[in-house]
Amino acid sequence: MVRRGVICLGMLGIVAIGALSGKAAELPSAELPNVDSAALGTSRNLPWSEPVQIDDPFEGSFVGVFDRNYFYDRFLNTTARIEVQSLWSPQSVRFLLVARDQDCLSRPLHSGFSFDLGCSEFNHARTLTSLFIKINDQVFQVSGQNSTFPISEELAEALQNAPEGNISIRLITESGETIDSEIGQGTVEAWKTVYAPQARAMVE
Repeated sequence: MVRRGVICLGMLGIVAIGALSGKAAELPSAELPNVDSAALGTSRNLPWSEPVQIDDPFEGSFVGVFDRNYFYDRFLNTTARIEVQSLWSPQSVRFLLVARDQDCLSRPLHSGFSFDLGCSEFNHARTLTSLFIKINDQVFQVSGQNSTFPISEELAEALQNAPEGNISIRLITESGETIDSEIGQGTVEAWKTVYAPQARAMVE
């Protein structure tokens, strides 16, 4: 399954292509795959788009679903990949938005072949302050801090009852950049487990 979105960073338009995997199943938490940390990061190997039981040493135990999108752009001979990760849990959703740029302006030639010896890679995380979620014809706007947004009872009910298919979201960074993207149907199906009343009751 492939999902598409658009990210607007200043004057740049970036076409987003996201990969999603897994299928949600409404299982008791004891039967869900176990993950030992709620941390997000580019080096983590996580079960994407399926409900999991998270046992974090700092945040406790809860049911959640990890989601990931990729964004690519080419501008002035520079290749940029933007990755959006999120963790949807009963009480909140947390995002990690990272731009990983590879500066390939210098490409020395050797024996007729091109090498990327002049390329350098660096990460630049962006902080998110606003989240918009469109479910059917209703748009939910949520304000947050440090890329984390609370999930109200009303929003949790809407997420659990979201229709099959992709769900449109919009993210706003603290610098005013706008990211239009989608949550794929694998994660949408997982919401039925994560936002079930019994899952929310476990962490209240």
